[in-house]
Amino acid sequence: MDRAGALALARAARHLLIKAGQETVRFDAARHPVSEAEALRYLVHDDGLMRIPVLVWGDLLVRGYTEELYREALDVKPATEGEAR
Repeated sequence: MDRAGALALARAARHLLIKAGQETVRFDAARHPVSEAEALRYLVHDDGLMRIPVLVWGDLLVRGYTEELYREALDVKPATEGEAR
């Protein structure tokens, strides 16, 4: 996926969990929406393509993988359209 596609995914997500080195960065659109610069830094490689792996589940976007990260992400049922989380 290219830069535009990655930005579209980031804008559509209400919650983002991003593995960044040893840390997990969390964004909640209601409290701290991800900016375009942050989305590009965390989601797009220098070559303009999206970093992988990426999990999109309802309104949640997860970039990166650790067992703990996926347990956290999949522990909560994603909101469906018109439903608040």
